[in-house]
Amino acid sequence: MQGVPRYGLRTRADYDLLQGLATQGEIRPQGVATLKRHLEGLLAGRFTYVYDRDLADGESPDGDMPDYRVLNVEDEEAGTTRRVQMQRIESPQAEIFRLGFTVAEVEQAITDLEAV
Repeated sequence: MQGVPRYGLRTRADYDLLQGLATQGEIRPQGVATLKRHLEGLLAGRFTYVYDRDLADGESPDGDMPDYRVLNVEDEEAGTTRRVQMQRIESPQAEIFRLGFTVAEVEQAITDLEAV
């Protein structure tokens, strides 16, 4: 095998196979870097924003980005705009969890790839 499949990684077995090959030196450095980017994407993609509460004019959010985000939501029917606070949470439906990984496993896989 020379690298990451063209059409991506779809199952945990795909990730585990490539991880094993990479740590054995069977994949080119470019493929190792691509696998690392895929794993980092799993970590980054585990978050989503959900509605937290409405904010008054001039009110500060409860925290800084990226944990909290403020949006201006326009109600076209009423012609009004309101400030909405969104909170970042870890989504149980994220790809990382759908594949059966834990955050610690993916972080360890990234660490292992950096040692290659």
